[in-house]
Amino acid sequence: MKPKTVVVVAGLPTSGKSTLARALAEKTGFHFIDIDAGPASCACSQEQNPFRSDEARARERARMTVAYTVLHAAVEANLRQGFSVIIAATYSRHTNQDFLQSAVERGGGTMKVIWCQYNDTPEEIGRRIKDRLTRGSVGGCKSLSDYLDDKARYMGIKFPHIVIMNNESELDKAVQQALSYIGTN
Repeated sequence: MKPKTVVVVAGLPTSGKSTLARALAEKTGFHFIDIDAGPASCACSQEQNPFRSDEARARERARMTVAYTVLHAAVEANLRQGFSVIIAATYSRHTNQDFLQSAVERGGGTMKVIWCQYNDTPEEIGRRIKDRLTRGSVGGCKSLSDYLDDKARYMGIKFPHIVIMNNESELDKAVQQALSYIGTN
């Protein structure tokens, strides 16, 4: 594998992005950056219901713009120092994907994109959201309606990528599939 690689783990909320990315970081030794951790903490706090009004939606978009800007700056800075990174973020909008591509190019790196998916039945979505809230996750998806709103807005991944069906019971299989794709095993 070429040095200075950015492994992007993207997908809808509750798809297991952070879990997969963390496991990949353990296997590869790459630095892991979760948008819900460091970058999101650089923005204002999320409202309880960011979809309640046009004004609240605009504030949420602005908050996420800050988080993605910080994430992309961290990606570029790591690449410029010769470090590979694994990032986990939704990337629901093509504009954020374009900004990421620019950061990777400025940093002189290459990008491998993994799109996490799962069988998103209402029952499974509910189970994953409950688990997420129990663990204290900071992401914005707190209900089935939040998830469905995100899914309706999701533009898909525009870059070459692989799709990994990320079922928690088969995490090892997902990790092996991802490692094979990024060229580390």
